Amino acid sequence: MIKSRIRRNNLRGTDLNLLTVFEATYEEQSQVKAAERLGMTQPAVSNALGRLKHLTKDTLFYGRSNTGLQPTARANEIYAQVHRALNLVRMGLINGNEFDPSLSHRHFSIAISYGGGAAVAAPLYRYIRQQAPNSRITIRAIDIEKEVSMLLRDQGLDVILHYEKYIEPSLVHELIYQHQTVLVVNRDHPRIREAPTSAQIMNENFVVVYGPYPFVVGESDELFADINERVVLQVPNVMTLLQVIEDSDLLAFTTQQFVHTFKNKFNIVSYPVPWQVENAPLYMIWHRSVQLDSGHKWLRTQVKQIVQDFWIPPDDTDKLNKDHLRWRLSHAQFTGQ
Repeated sequence: MIKSRIRRNNLRGTDLNLLTVFEATYEEQSQVKAAERLGMTQPAVSNALGRLKHLTKDTLFYGRSNTGLQPTARANEIYAQVHRALNLVRMGLINGNEFDPSLSHRHFSIAISYGGGAAVAAPLYRYIRQQAPNSRITIRAIDIEKEVSMLLRDQGLDVILHYEKYIEPSLVHELIYQHQTVLVVNRDHPRIREAPTSAQIMNENFVVVYGPYPFVVGESDELFADINERVVLQVPNVMTLLQVIEDSDLLAFTTQQFVHTFKNKFNIVSYPVPWQVENAPLYMIWHRSVQLDSGHKWLRTQVKQIVQDFWIPPDDTDKLNKDHLRWRLSHAQFTGQ
């Protein structure tokens, strides 16, 4: 129930459209953008907010900053409840029937960071189209991080797969996978051979995907800094990274999943990382407004199952773990550690 100073017996005479105006203004932090989103004029939005301010006995928004209108504490309190109530109405109007994938013509949109779409696009397409033959699928990169929340909220995106969480209370994060990091090099690299040591690796230069790359989480900040100092090339996605590895003597850190997918397409080989490396988490992220949407729930199930069951066969993971253990044992004997 919305806890506001609007009394129950006054709701009959209250224009509930004021709540949609408030929601849009709160999320856009701008009356102009809220007006564009709602198909209203800016004066109409201003008038609606004025009426709501009168009802709530609160200014709701104050001043301006570089990020737009700032909500009051009362506005923050009201927003969470208004947004939840409006979503219940939306879901009730739109999703009266259960989602039937075999009859759906729905267009699903998924964004994947780090170029991961190259690895998951084909199996995801086959799996979804098998059950929803009339559906359409868009798989895209996360181009502008700051727009992610808006795209999810406005359903420009259904879900994103990303290695980091967003500090945004309206987003839901589910950990669906943990990537194992490997070192990937040219199969014919002139210096890197079976079971390279830390010293050998740290004498080489690296290529990374531009931006925060999640696959170099080492034993210490110093190690990370040393690796960062040896990065001589940044590329836009993992496919370009693998192409560079094939055509140069640069090294890279990536996931065993990428290596498994493209090991027969590039002249590359992977080795266990010779120090303690945390697995990189993969989150599926969506907006709370579609939490109960039956079609969206179906999509989330498919994405999760593809990533967990089809991205990399279990025997490959077992082999990598055994190779890593064998390396660590031989390295310990060699170094006396």
